[in-house]
Amino acid sequence: MTATGIGARATVARLGAALRGSLGAYGTLTGLWVLLRAGTLAVGLLFQHLFDRIGDRGVWLLIAWVAAVEAARLCLQFGVMINRLEPRVQYGTTARLRRALLREALRRPGATARTAPGEALRAVGEDVDETGFFVAWSPTNLAHWLFVVASVTVMMRIDALVTTALLVLLVLVTAVTGTVHGRFLGYRRATRTASAQVAGALREAIDAVKAVQAAGAEDHVAAHIGRLNEARGRAAVREELFAGVQNTVIANAAPVGIGVVLLLTSTLAHRGAFSVGDLALFTFYLQILAEALASIGMLSVRLQRVSVALGRITEFLGGRKPEAADEARVVGGEPAGRACVDGDAEDEDSAERQVADGQRSSMACADRAGAPAAKIPARSALRELTVRGLTARYPGAERGIEDVDLTVVRGSVTVITGAVGAGKTTLLRSLLGLLPRQRGTVRWNGEPVTDPSAFLVAPRCGYTPQAPRLFSGSLRDNVLLGERDDDGRLFTRAAHTAVLGPDLAAMQDGPETVVGPRGLRLSGGQLQRAAIARMLARRPELLILDDVSSALDPDTEQLLWARLLDGTATVLAVSHRPTLLRAAERVLVLRDGRVDAEGTLEDVLAESAQMRRLWTKEQR
Repeated sequence: MTATGIGARATVARLGAALRGSLGAYGTLTGLWVLLRAGTLAVGLLFQHLFDRIGDRGVWLLIAWVAAVEAARLCLQFGVMINRLEPRVQYGTTARLRRALLREALRRPGATARTAPGEALRAVGEDVDETGFFVAWSPTNLAHWLFVVASVTVMMRIDALVTTALLVLLVLVTAVTGTVHGRFLGYRRATRTASAQVAGALREAIDAVKAVQAAGAEDHVAAHIGRLNEARGRAAVREELFAGVQNTVIANAAPVGIGVVLLLTSTLAHRGAFSVGDLALFTFYLQILAEALASIGMLSVRLQRVSVALGRITEFLGGRKPEAADEARVVGGEPAGRACVDGDAEDEDSAERQVADGQRSSMACADRAGAPAAKIPARSALRELTVRGLTARYPGAERGIEDVDLTVVRGSVTVITGAVGAGKTTLLRSLLGLLPRQRGTVRWNGEPVTDPSAFLVAPRCGYTPQAPRLFSGSLRDNVLLGERDDDGRLFTRAAHTAVLGPDLAAMQDGPETVVGPRGLRLSGGQLQRAAIARMLARRPELLILDDVSSALDPDTEQLLWARLLDGTATVLAVSHRPTLLRAAERVLVLRDGRVDAEGTLEDVLAESAQMRRLWTKEQR
């Protein structure tokens, strides 16, 4: 089998997978479009008889039949198909695909590392929209094919020469339309790419406005954005030009065809070999034929586009079909819980930052389904979490962690510390399944956890990174993220533990204060504490914290740890703060991705020269 055939089969298989859940509506929509085109065919035949019998007594009956068929077609098309079935097929497909992609990003955030951030956004946006549009548009195209065959058969029986001439004309129109449409789509992609570049440059300029001002580079940045905007304008003009040419060709195909019919049938009409009814039938069918052939001409272009789109979606899903990723999975017989996971890594090295930027879409506390994690009971309370031989590296980077052993006992406080770049964040992310591990095991109460990204979620585990992100909404909404809190006590308890009380009192709108895009209206310390409150609202047994007090003043930091370390939760934290190190039952010192020392604070100070340097620095 040729590569083209294999690619076509793969595309069809992926379309079938994407349609799962809407197959009934899709089949009904296809059948109704075929019925609608059959009605169009019948109207043409009625017109033929009507114009041939003008003046006869039965003409009114024919007019009534035409009116009835047209009324039925209009009611069917606009009352059922366009208003109900097409949106159900199109938006049902896009919703399922986006759920599958989002679930993949949340369950396996390493999926976002397989693709660049722009490509991931394109898969979720452009590619999903293209697939949804194609599955809703394809029934129309199938019905067009059937109409073309049937109508050409009818016209051939009336006059083969005239029909052949019209077909040649319409095939030329189809070829031109297909070529122009391909160019139009190319410029459309160029326009979208240019628009994305402009938006990206604006976002970067706004995020780095202080750096731009400090460097006195305002004019250079503005000129760069201006050049990108000019490129976008040129691409947009070309897109509109080819869109206009395409629409003009399609709009004038039928009138030109009618002119050809009149020229070729003038002699036949004088001899009575071509009646007025035949002319009416040809004229009526030409309108639909021009539209149908133009649509068929676009089919190859759209198939190519949807093939590429489905390929990118499948790549994002790790090679699995969309419906496989969209199936609801359970952990220990119950739905997976909610994760409180943000995608930013500690600012340890450039490799970690690059991957973290690509994983920000995994930010969250959203529902995450997961694969079964061994045979651990769904509500098995934590007694001990053990990690053995854990090894993980960021894609394309040499640095990471290697052969790390770690034990966290219920009710204990365990602190991971080390210099910048030692691998502290890498350890947490690989433990949580946010970074694929090369080897090593994670066990919950002695049972292996095969998919940590699905198992280590609330209410078992909560995670807050050093640089968390919030959504554009109220502080309350960011903390609760869909959790029910009818009496407000859940928010109040979480905010109290996270030491947000004084901040809420100072805010004019209190908990309803809008935090702005990504929490930009909050200070660094407020943002960290809001993320901690968001984690606490899920009431997890194990708290995993990545240097979450780095932006706090000493008094607030001391109060925060006093409330977090009240003995009700198990804590695993990355920190070098003396307050937390003194409270820890166990300290793990990392150096270049390996365990340098482990034990109590006194043990690691005696064993590790690096720990003594860090401790001395913090004491100063």
